[in-house]
Amino acid sequence: MITILLTGGDMRTVYAAKALSGQYRCLLYGFGKLDENGRLGIPLYGGNETADCLLLPVNRSGNVIKCPFGSKAELDIGELPRLRENGIIIEGSRTPETAAYCEQNGYAHCAVFEREELAVANAQLTAEGALAAAINGTETSIHGSAVLILGFGRIAKLCARYFAALGANVTVAARKTADLAWAEALGCGAADITDNGAFDSALRGCDIILNTVPAPILAGRRAAAITPDTVLIELASVPCTDESVRFRVIKANGLPGKTAPAAAGHRIAETVRNILNERGR
Repeated sequence: MITILLTGGDMRTVYAAKALSGQYRCLLYGFGKLDENGRLGIPLYGGNETADCLLLPVNRSGNVIKCPFGSKAELDIGELPRLRENGIIIEGSRTPETAAYCEQNGYAHCAVFEREELAVANAQLTAEGALAAAINGTETSIHGSAVLILGFGRIAKLCARYFAALGANVTVAARKTADLAWAEALGCGAADITDNGAFDSALRGCDIILNTVPAPILAGRRAAAITPDTVLIELASVPCTDESVRFRVIKANGLPGKTAPAAAGHRIAETVRNILNERGR
């Protein structure tokens, strides 16, 4: 039976291990603080086992692996147990550090967020979390609110659908003419970000802004055009504005791990299973 070593991260890793344990032998590494009396139901790495597959936390940077539930808060990838010959390391998004480590040791290297099935599932969970953030973080109802969505990728498309379903008046601000056409086809308003007049008008009239663009597109003059009653829900990894703005900002990046770790863990497990099956493992 193939052994998967799931290392560090948040509760998504635990739920992924539980979902995979019916088909593979799963071991957790960096969860000692959480496993009082073996309540996780997944064995911890004992120090002598050799795994075929290493699953790293989906959100990380460089060589650092955060282990908030471990005896050591951070690990370097070089500190992790070595895999069997022809092992495979799976991470969230490809990093040059992991690629170099895999090349040095002869391991295969994959990234789950390069897979469309997980990208779509992650977008769905993020959109659900954004809706919850808007309901819990604002003093108005979604129904009848003017909602401006910045960008029109996977997450933005699902946000537009969910907010419109609750009666919001949704406008999409994007650069690509194709995105603006799709927004209008889906019953949303459309504002060209490159058209200062149209974009400023959309900013002035909104109650809720959902940002999915990882760039400072609401800095300076544009931030000044937004009323203090507006609430910005920041979904992008890079903020679209700074701390000096006069309107409220809800930081909501990485929502699946915060609002739906069980569902997110199961989706990660499905993707890992697909990767291993496709590679004959």
